[in-house]
Amino acid sequence: MLKLKQRPILVLQILSFTIMGAAGTVMNFMNLYLEEVVGLTGSQIGAVPMVSLVPVILLTPLLGYIGDKTGKHVLMLRIAFLATAVTFYLYSLTTTFWLILLIAALFEASRALIPAFFDLVTTNQCKKIGYDFGKVRVLASYGFLLVTMLVGFVIDGVQIPILDFTLGFEGFLSIRMAVFGTFILLMLVSLIFSFYLPSGEEKKESKKSKFNRSDVKELFANKQYRFMVLFVILSLIAFETAKAFFANHLVLGLGASRNIVSWTTLIMVGPELILLPFGSKVMKKFGFKNWYIFTMITMIARMVVYSLTGSVFVFATAGIFHSIGITTHIAGNISFVRHVVPAKILGLAFAIMTSLFALSRAILSLVYGTLYEWFDGYAVFRFATVLLVLGLILVVKSDCLKEVGDEITSQT
Repeated sequence: MLKLKQRPILVLQILSFTIMGAAGTVMNFMNLYLEEVVGLTGSQIGAVPMVSLVPVILLTPLLGYIGDKTGKHVLMLRIAFLATAVTFYLYSLTTTFWLILLIAALFEASRALIPAFFDLVTTNQCKKIGYDFGKVRVLASYGFLLVTMLVGFVIDGVQIPILDFTLGFEGFLSIRMAVFGTFILLMLVSLIFSFYLPSGEEKKESKKSKFNRSDVKELFANKQYRFMVLFVILSLIAFETAKAFFANHLVLGLGASRNIVSWTTLIMVGPELILLPFGSKVMKKFGFKNWYIFTMITMIARMVVYSLTGSVFVFATAGIFHSIGITTHIAGNISFVRHVVPAKILGLAFAIMTSLFALSRAILSLVYGTLYEWFDGYAVFRFATVLLVLGLILVVKSDCLKEVGDEITSQT
């Protein structure tokens, strides 16, 4: 029987699965839906996140402040789950570009706090009972993998030849029904399970350690925190924003079936299931900074392959190294921020990161979308390569990565 103190961990694992499963449907299929079904151009597709993320940039730090001030992180998560489901339903009914911009803004504003507050609640609970965060986060990889594959298959089907037979089925849902229906269902499931999260203890902790304006100033003056924000922008954000154009490039550019998204997701996310639970141990053995350098080299190598190959097979196979970057973010980036930022303003720190990442993603989406419209997917990946090289230079020249990394690994 599950120990009482570990029951919240089980709930957090379920929520990791549902939240990232929902995110996978948007990340992998939304741009394809906007081009293939709605008929938007590349620059219009890029403009959607550019405009829709404005309220995220403005509201997230404020809501993060409120969360830390009140300790109501779980309650705010519940509101976000419900609001996100409602606004995404409205999104599904919209086909006019200007109306899409408005509804997309409401949608992004609704879901903005989910990753920031969920990571905070999860890492707090893991720290409290001494549980490895990676063992919770790996369920997010399962969710991302299984839901993305499922959505791709129900849209375009799957056919697997075995000897003289073909095992599989044909697609039976439209891309609109599959993407929007899956996302909304998973948000409602998340809302239900969120009521099983402990929420009373956050208020007690917030009363013990309220912060003031000087703490906020200290956060912005924190060079280590600023370094990590810039690093994530030049690595994960640059890469993941470009990855949103994978489906468009593969399906509409290289002529692959839409279920190629399912297979590429399997290749990318599958290794995460093995690596993530042991991420902290691997980074400790490899060396914190050395692992970061290795991560950036693999990301650059992948993007170079995407920039050059016309083979769907080679493109998909290059994704086998995807787990390295995700492990770095989960076992490295988040641990780094928790280590260099005072506990009483962690909610604000994660919220500001979310806001800055949203701003970066908005700008990059517009740039990538314009490049995609004027040229093709190759131009998107080549521009992303330049950003990743800058990220590698930042890592090589950093001092705090080794200093903070040695402190983190000495505690694990």
